[in-house]
Amino acid sequence: MLYRSRWDLWTWLIVIVMEICCLLPCFAGVGFIVSSILVIISILFLLLFIGTYYRIEGNELIVYVFFRPSAFPIDKIKEIRPTSSMLSSPATALTKRIAISFTDRSILKSADPLIISPVHKDDFIRRLLFINPKIKHKDSLSDTRP
Repeated sequence: MLYRSRWDLWTWLIVIVMEICCLLPCFAGVGFIVSSILVIISILFLLLFIGTYYRIEGNELIVYVFFRPSAFPIDKIKEIRPTSSMLSSPATALTKRIAISFTDRSILKSADPLIISPVHKDDFIRRLLFINPKIKHKDSLSDTRP
């Protein structure tokens, strides 16, 4: 099942500002080569955001960034919790993110969790819990704060 990455107000603002910064000089007469480069940057930037989504297939959570997949085993997920972390991650939204921790650090090659922002978060989490009922799940941000 495919889950798109959430776009919040901040996502839209970042996209709009970036597109204005890339495309406005094209109308200011900066030349064909510079305009072409800025249009290509603008298109690549949009593809980066559009190409971020998540797929659950069998026992794998597949995270696509720029249409490039990375697969993670669902049976190795230890915990799912809401987060307000601003860490760089395959999540287009800056709010309503979830952090996924794994039992084995070698999966991400880091102690940091995988942070994503699926649009239908509750359905996404239910699906993961159906596949791996051993996952610890915290429902609200208040559960994650001391």
